[in-house]
Order: sequence, then structure tokens, then C-alpha cells
Amino acid sequence: MRRTHGPPHCQNRPARRPPVLGLHRLPRLQRRRPAMSTPPTPPPTITAALVSVGGSPAPVLHVLRQHRPAHVWYFCSAGSRANADDIQRQLDWHPAPRFLEVERFEELGPCYRELRRKLPDILAETKVPPAEVLVDYTGGTKTMSAALVLAAAELFQQFSYIGGEQREKGGLGIVLDGKERALYQGNPWTELAIREVERARDLWAGCQFETAARLLRQVAPRVPLRLRFEALATLADALAARHRLDFAEATRRLREAIGRIRPIFEANPAATPLPLAEKALQICERCSAPNASPTLLRELLDNALRTAAQGRYEDAAARLYRAKEMQAQLWLADATGGLFTNGRCKPENTAQLPDALKALPFCQPDARGEIKLSLEQSFLALNALGHEPARAIAADIALGVKS
Repeated sequence: MRRTHGPPHCQNRPARRPPVLGLHRLPRLQRRRPAMSTPPTPPPTITAALVSVGGSPAPVLHVLRQHRPAHVWYFCSAGSRANADDIQRQLDWHPAPRFLEVERFEELGPCYRELRRKLPDILAETKVPPAEVLVDYTGGTKTMSAALVLAAAELFQQFSYIGGEQREKGGLGIVLDGKERALYQGNPWTELAIREVERARDLWAGCQFETAARLLRQVAPRVPLRLRFEALATLADALAARHRLDFAEATRRLREAIGRIRPIFEANPAATPLPLAEKALQICERCSAPNASPTLLRELLDNALRTAAQGRYEDAAARLYRAKEMQAQLWLADATGGLFTNGRCKPENTAQLPDALKALPFCQPDARGEIKLSLEQSFLALNALGHEPARAIAADIALGVKS
């Protein structure tokens, strides 16, 4: 099988990664992160409280008495378990307790693993909605607090920390009893959509643009950068249309995306995907033309690489076949001075064809006076005209070899 012929720009090139439509990665969604807001009022509904327990019961009692949850889940060590029991006895509404006791309370890994192991079971048994759980990480060792936040961020949305303006040791110690103040905070993973952004980046890199667009739209209403997420979702829609070779839809969507992107990134031009979107628009506009063109040929070849990278090998092969056919049509159009277009010669042009083509049995007008050539016939016609790049392919065709 010969491998030396084909489109000129594909010969003698090293292997390369499939291009991702001019956008090799998802544009940064969080370059300018807004300051995390602290809600001025406590969460409206608290059914359960997950609290870390240390040496001082006052902060835990403060947050529990404020919300009077029906369930209290104490995260404690063997040394602070007695304090957790004492806190439970002081609560006059008798909430249902659970004790998550960890032995290696100064090691982050064991604390985190214990929480991840037990919390899903507690949620399933108590049937408490995760949105109605308040996580207070004031008490316990610093390691326990860190592990609690890490594990709870995967499940819950509301966090609290008991601070205060008056502390022991000249303001560096614990908050004085009776001077506590609860600070309520949302889950930063949710507010910044950390997981969703990482997932969208993976989808973008894999050319899964439709799924990336859906994900970005789902996240947009609950993040500070809503307009940016929505604009990039529109851009993903456009790239999805381009990837499926729907250039008319891609052109429409790209124009919409550019209109949204321009004002959003105006203050931060270094991060804007606008130049790349504008370049994609130029390509899609050219590819929307009715006749084959070098731009469309290159787009087909790039699309075949991306499609193969997705594991869609049959679709990639179909694109390669069409690209090879288009290359023959472009060569034939050039060799005949435009008498052939897209592998066809109109009735009014047949008389002007070179004698070398008129002599070919397959290059004769049909009942409507038009000449239509298949892939192989196009290469054979080029060979008859002395077209050097087509000579090797014509030789393979004569031998019955698939090039």
C-alpha cells in the first residue's frame, strides 16, 4: 500500500496531536476570583450540625443553641469524647447524637478517611438532606478542623466558624466565653464551581463540546461569574456545531458568542478567547461556501484527527475519504481552469474540456448533459492530464490496490 501521496500539506509531516478547533483548552473561568462573601444571616434551615470538638465546649454550645438541630454529629478524638458527651447533656432539646471518634487525631489522612467513610452512612441512615447540614469546624485540633473541611466540602454547602473580638492571651488565644460570634460561609468549591470547571476542561480537551456546554450552563446560575460561564457555553455550542461539520450553525453561534465575550473580557484582554473565536468564525464562514476549498479540506483533515482521538474511527475514516475526494476535486478544478467544480462539469462547459478527458469513457455527459466523476474517476482524469501527484494513485487503482 502506498503512503506517499495525498494532500500536499499532509506529506512528510511528523505526527501531531489533533487540534482542538483553535482552542486547545477551556479559557480560564476564574482568573479574577471575587472575594468570598460571608452571609450576614445564618442558614434558614438546619436539621443537623456536624461539629468538631476540642477542649472548650463553649463554641460548640453557642452554634448548637443558635440553631437547635434535630441531629448533632460530633467529630472528636478519644481525649475530647468526654467533652462531646458533656455538650450533649447540656442541650435541653435532646437532639439525636452521633459520635465520629478518630484515634490518630493529629494526622490528616486518618481523620479525612474516617470522615469520608462514616458521613455517607450517617446521611443515609438519618435521611437528612445535605443542604440542611451545618458544618462547624471551630473545635478540635487544627488537623481535625482541616480534615473536617476537606471531607465536608464534598457533601455540604453551609459552614460556620465561631470567632469573636475578645480572646485570651492578648487577642491570640481562644475566644472568651460569652463573646462568641458565628461566621457563616458557603462552600467555596460550590461558589467557584471547582469540580465543574475541572470537568469542563476535560470535556473541552476531549472535544466533547456539547456536554461541556450543558455543564457550564448548569453551573452558571450559582457562580459569581455567571455571564462568563454562559458566554463560554455559547462558544462550546459553536464548537460542537463546527465539530459535527454544521458550519452554518457554527457561524451563527460563533457570532453570538463573540458578542457575549467581547464586553466580558474587555478589562482582561490577556485572558480573552476572542481572537480564537474570531479565527474560528473566519474558518466556518469559508467552509460554508458551496464549493470545495483548501480551507474546507484542511478542516476535514483536522476533524478526522479529532474524531479518531475520540475513538470514533469509522466517522474519522469517512471524513478522510471525503477529504481525499475533495483533494482530487480541487486538483481537477485547477487542472481544467475551473471547468470541473466539486467533481462536476456543467453542460455548457463540456465542449471546452481537453481532448485527453473527452477520450475517457467515464468522462462523458449523462442524460442531462452533465459529467459527474467519482473519487477514482477524478484521479484517473487527473492522470490523463499528466498530473504528477495523481500518477501514483492511478497506478494503485489500475492494480486494484486501495490507496
